[in-house]
Amino acid sequence: MALDVAERLTELRTTFPTLRLYALVDGLQYENHRGERLDDRPGFVSLFHGTPDGPLAHAGPWLVDIEEAGDAIANDLAGLECEAPSVTWLITEADLHGLAQLLRLQLDVRIPDGRVALLRFWDPRVLASLANVLDPKQRESFFAHIHEWHLLRNGQRVHIGRKHAEA
Repeated sequence: MALDVAERLTELRTTFPTLRLYALVDGLQYENHRGERLDDRPGFVSLFHGTPDGPLAHAGPWLVDIEEAGDAIANDLAGLECEAPSVTWLITEADLHGLAQLLRLQLDVRIPDGRVALLRFWDPRVLASLANVLDPKQRESFFAHIHEWHLLRNGQRVHIGRKHAEA
């Protein structure tokens, strides 16, 4: 996995021992770069399952429990993160299915004209911009259950945390 994120998790666990690490992966980017689709298996949950976008689950966001998925998957995702804007890392105390449900609640946003739009927060480029566009109350709500959310921005590691939701 991304060594800097793994080191940060180890550091944080000295104070918060129940923290877990997840990868949020763009399914379409994964398929384009790995030649196979992500699918339901232990440690993997599509955020589109159970939503109107369910038929597009293979191409949408996938939450991966790194401990459950194993080192080979973690290392592959770290490589993919460097190849394409496709992976972000979440450090949180939530379990896989609880976190997936919390993130599903963030998929749709109402835009000023009243229509509903899909918020592609699993794309690191969108996530970095999102942290700067949301007002303080929105940031607090959006990132409330995430201890730290790590991403590459212009090739540099940054993270968004509960206390400083800006990238």
